[in-house]
Amino acid sequence: MRNTLKKLFLIDMLYAFIASSLAVMVPLYLIDIKMDVVSIGLILSIIPLSFMFLRLLFASIADSVGTKTVEILESIAAIAAILIYILSNSARGFALAQFGEAVRDAGFWATARTDIVAANGKDHLDRAFAYLIGIRQLADGFGRISIGFFIFYFSFQTSFYIMFGLSVVMLGLVLTINKNPFHGFPIAKILVKKIFHKRSKTFWVDSFGIAMQQLVPSVLMAFLLPLYVYTVLDFGYSGTAAVLAIFSLVTAAANLLAVKYNFSKSTLLFSVLMSVPALVLIPYLQELIIVPVVVIGISSGCGNLLSERLVCKDVSRKKNISTEVGAIYFPYMVLASLFIGFGGLAIENWGYLSMFYLCAFIMLYYVIYVRALFKRRKD
Repeated sequence: MRNTLKKLFLIDMLYAFIASSLAVMVPLYLIDIKMDVVSIGLILSIIPLSFMFLRLLFASIADSVGTKTVEILESIAAIAAILIYILSNSARGFALAQFGEAVRDAGFWATARTDIVAANGKDHLDRAFAYLIGIRQLADGFGRISIGFFIFYFSFQTSFYIMFGLSVVMLGLVLTINKNPFHGFPIAKILVKKIFHKRSKTFWVDSFGIAMQQLVPSVLMAFLLPLYVYTVLDFGYSGTAAVLAIFSLVTAAANLLAVKYNFSKSTLLFSVLMSVPALVLIPYLQELIIVPVVVIGISSGCGNLLSERLVCKDVSRKKNISTEVGAIYFPYMVLASLFIGFGGLAIENWGYLSMFYLCAFIMLYYVIYVRALFKRRKD
């Protein structure tokens, strides 16, 4: 069991490193080949748009036949997506590669928490979930800073080949884990009985709270910050990657500290609230952008623990944990897809200022929403 846990840990780290590296590289590559910001927004919206449906399907498959089948599929999809990036030079090709990344992400997140439950048991799950998110966030940060140097010292193509090699290693690790072999599974039963059953009002109220907390950090990392820092502030490849890496590493540090010291809800909410003025100030601080980025990173890390507490309250006692986690994150992925898809249009018509202000409003509303939620339930 301990050997399996080590392999799962390495898989998680590799996944985070590869996914974060591509999250930096792809927007910069699209800018480098002179693609307009509207097209970039639409292409990058493919991942959340596809992810929200695929995650539910893969989660139900994992609950039926085990996680290994899905983990093999996600690893193959990661390799295929990178091959398409290497070979493609069109918007359609990049969209297809983004779909491959969506398969990878959906497969990973459909099984990640289920594996934690199996290894950790159901005690203090919120802290266990948040802790491993913090560890992944560290790998995420190292991926973002590393890819900036790879692009600067080598090239985009060489960087894609490096990610291809790491994806092959990840597939190899998955294949060596002796658990959950392939089985047949009844598709009709999965879709009807597991995915589409009726859920409580509380479930969807919590789901909306999770969506607001997750939305801003993910959109900043995947879309807004790389475009803004590279095109407006002209930080270059390594500078842009460094800003994103700092964001990710600060998020990881805040996440892990919040778990270690078990911060109170008031402390966590206050930390999240600090992201509101930070988001408003980003367009005005120019080269000092690192200051609000650090503040937002702290907010994101502390907010993760709040979200995981909501997740655990709704899914930890359910039989089909993978499916229920996929369902509770469904509204978040819908909002993320819309936000990124229309973000390019908003930037083209009203500038980056409008997007940063909108992010600030969402975080302010989130604090009010979740505070009222906890107060009403006396959590």
